[in-house]
Amino acid sequence: PWIGQVKDPDMPPSVGDRGGESWRQDWVNREHMPTPEDQPQHMTMSAGMDYLRRNADQDNWFLHIETFDPHEPYFTHEKYKKQYPHKYDGKHFDWPSYGKVTETPEEVEHCRLESAANHSMCDDYLGRVLDVMGELDLWDDTMLIVNTDHGFLLSEHDFWAKCSMPFYNEVANMPL
Repeated sequence: PWIGQVKDPDMPPSVGDRGGESWRQDWVNREHMPTPEDQPQHMTMSAGMDYLRRNADQDNWFLHIETFDPHEPYFTHEKYKKQYPHKYDGKHFDWPSYGKVTETPEEVEHCRLESAANHSMCDDYLGRVLDVMGELDLWDDTMLIVNTDHGFLLSEHDFWAKCSMPFYNEVANMPL
């Protein structure tokens, strides 16, 4: 939980059973992120780039930048969503349940595109870090490692998510 709030937030009707405290807290938090710059990924990556700028001329430093995204819920702003135009007028759906796919093909496609927008946000911010490394001429003597902890099924094999099905390659093969 990031923002403590007793009053329930406005929550739209959603696909699937998304009740519970995590769903409620997500909508409390969303109210406090009206722009991409208010999101945790922006703050985390900006702090990392600030560290690079302050320490680029030093030896023997280590920087670990860890961001929760890309991760469900696939909350992004219009800047990223507009890269994936599509017609969808169903219930809110950017956070699939863990388990078998029961949603309609339209809902599945919409959620996949919400995920794509979230991944585009991540690409944007990683690109900014790469640009700063170039600006500071760090490529000759600095190692950059980019990895993730697991994959995520977006209806492949008729499943959402991870850990509730066999470990298919989409989940188990860790990019590094």
